[in-house]
Amino acid sequence: MKTPPLTSRFGLPLLAKELIEQAARKRTYILRVTYAVLLFVVAFLIFHDTLRVGRTSPFAILGKGAQIFSVLMGLQFAGVYLFMPAITCGVITQEKERNSLMLLFLTRLGPWTIVFEKLLGRLIPMACFLLLSLPLLAFAYSIGGISAEYLWSGVWMLGVAALQMGTLAVFCSAWFRTTVGAFVWSYLFALLMFYGPIIVVQLLLSASLYNSPLMHKIASLTAFDTPEAMLFMFFAPAQFFVTGAMGGGNFKTIALRSIPILMSCGVFMVLARAFVVRRAFVPPRNIVLNFFKLLDRGFHRLNENRVTRGIVLIRDKSVLPDINPVAWRETTKRSLGRSRYLFRIFVVIEGILGAICMLIAMGATDGSLAGASMALFLLWFVSVLMISVQSASLIAGERSHQTLDVLSTTPLVGRQILLQKFRGVQRLMIVLLVPFFTIFVFEIWWRGSGLTDPRFGATYHPFDSSLYFICSTLSVGIYLPLAAWLSLLIGLVVRTHARAIVAALGALVGWCILPLVFIFLPIQILIGGFGPDSSWTFLFLFSPMMIVPFNEFNGLHEFAGRPWEAMIVNFVGYGTMLILIRRICLINADRFLGRAESQ
Repeated sequence: MKTPPLTSRFGLPLLAKELIEQAARKRTYILRVTYAVLLFVVAFLIFHDTLRVGRTSPFAILGKGAQIFSVLMGLQFAGVYLFMPAITCGVITQEKERNSLMLLFLTRLGPWTIVFEKLLGRLIPMACFLLLSLPLLAFAYSIGGISAEYLWSGVWMLGVAALQMGTLAVFCSAWFRTTVGAFVWSYLFALLMFYGPIIVVQLLLSASLYNSPLMHKIASLTAFDTPEAMLFMFFAPAQFFVTGAMGGGNFKTIALRSIPILMSCGVFMVLARAFVVRRAFVPPRNIVLNFFKLLDRGFHRLNENRVTRGIVLIRDKSVLPDINPVAWRETTKRSLGRSRYLFRIFVVIEGILGAICMLIAMGATDGSLAGASMALFLLWFVSVLMISVQSASLIAGERSHQTLDVLSTTPLVGRQILLQKFRGVQRLMIVLLVPFFTIFVFEIWWRGSGLTDPRFGATYHPFDSSLYFICSTLSVGIYLPLAAWLSLLIGLVVRTHARAIVAALGALVGWCILPLVFIFLPIQILIGGFGPDSSWTFLFLFSPMMIVPFNEFNGLHEFAGRPWEAMIVNFVGYGTMLILIRRICLINADRFLGRAESQ
C-alpha cells in the first residue's frame, strides 16, 4: 500500500496540495536554477577582488569571511523583499478569481488553518531559495572572521524577514479581490512600513530636536540604543547590519530588536484571518474611483461657501463621441482619465509636496537636501510602478475581463486601438510631471546659491543648474514613456493580467540591475578597476536608473569629467529604444491582438 505524504499525516491537506502543485510545474525548477545561477555568478563577481588576494598567499584570505558574509546576507535580503510578496500575494486572490474559495469553506478547514497553510505553502519554497546559499555561507565561515553567533543571527533575521513579507502579502491577498491589487499594495505597504518613520522624521523634525535628549530617552526605554535604530524597527536588514555589527553579532540583542517585526507579523495574520471570510465574496469595486468620489465630496463641501458659491470649472460631458471612441472610453469612463479628478489630484499633490518642500527647507542646514533626494527617489518608484501597472493592464486587463474580442470588432486598425488605449496613460504621466518638476525647481532654487553638494563621492563640483534641469527633464520625458511602452509590449505578449504586471515590473528591475552585474562588474575585474575620471565609467549608462542618482547627487562629472557627453549618450540611446519599442507595438498591433488583419 502506498504511504501517504508526510503532510497528510499531520493534517495539512491544503499545504500538501500547494506543494504538489508547485512540484508539478516546470517553472518551479527553472526559477530555482535561475536564482542559483544568478546568486553564484553575482557572488563570484563581487568576491573576485577578495579572492584574488589568495593567489599570492593562501593565508592572506583568512579573516575575510565577515566581508563575504555581509554581502551574501545583503543579496539574500534583497531576494526576500523582491520575490516573497510576488509569490505570496496570490494565495487567496487566485482562489477568489477561480471561484474556488467557497469550496475551501465547505471543508473542515477553518479560517486560521487556511491562512496558515497558505502561508506555509509559500514560506517553504522561499526557504528552498535561501538554502541555495548554504555553500557560500559555509565557505565564508570556513575562512574565518565571523562568529557562529553572528552567523545564526543572520539566519534568524532572514527567516524573520521572510515571515514578515509573507504575512503582509497574505493579508493583502485576503483583503483585495484581485491578484493585481494585492501585488501592488504589498510592495506599497512594505515601502510605507519600512521608510515611513524616517521620512516623517526628515520632514517634521529638525536636526536639533531629532538628536535631543528626549529622543535618546525614548530610544533607551525600548530595546534600541539610538534613535536611528528605532526608526527602522520594522526593517530587518537595518537591525542586522547596524545593530548586529555594532553589537558584535550578539544574538540576544538582535532577537530582542526583532520583536517589533514579529509583532507586525502577528498583526498581519490577525487581519488576514479577519478578512479571509469577511471579504471572500466582495463585489467588484474600483478603489481608485471610490477615492476620487471621497475626494469629490470633500471638494464639493469646500466649494459651497460665500465666495465660490458652488462654481464648477470642469463639468463632465455625457455626450457620445463622434471620433476616437476608444480614447473617449479611456478618458471619460476610467478613474484616472477624467479631467475633473485629475485636476483635483493635481491640487492635492501640489499642496502636499509644497508643504514637504517648506519643511525640508526649514530643516536642512547644510545644503545637502537629503530629504528632497529621498522624496524624489520614492516618487520615481511610485510613478514607475503606477505607469507600468496601468500600461501592462491595457490589453491584459481586457483579456481578463473577456472584452478584448468586443474591442477587436471596432472598425479601427490595431495601431489606432493601441494609441487610443494609451491616451489614459498619457494623462497619468502628465499629472505625474507636476510633482517631479516641483522637486526639480525647488532643488534648483535651493542649491543655486553656490553651495557644494557633499552627498556624492569625494570630488566636489559647483552645482550647474542648467545641466541638472536638462538632465532631469530628459529623464522624466524619456524614462516614463519608455517604462509605459515596454510594459504595454509585455502586456500584449503575456496572456494573463497578473503575469503581465509581474513580467513588466520584473523586466524593468532586471534592466536596471543586470547590466551592472553582468557588464560593469566583469569589465571592472578584467581591467583591474578604474577611477571616477576614467572613460570606463560610461558603462554605468547601460543601466537606465544610474543617470538619476548621478544627476541628483551632482555626480555627472564622474563620467571622465564630461557630464554633457554622458547625458547626451544616455538619452540618445534610451530615446532610440523608446522609438523602437513603440514602433514594434504599433506595427504588430493587429497580430498581438489576434485580429484577422494580422494575416
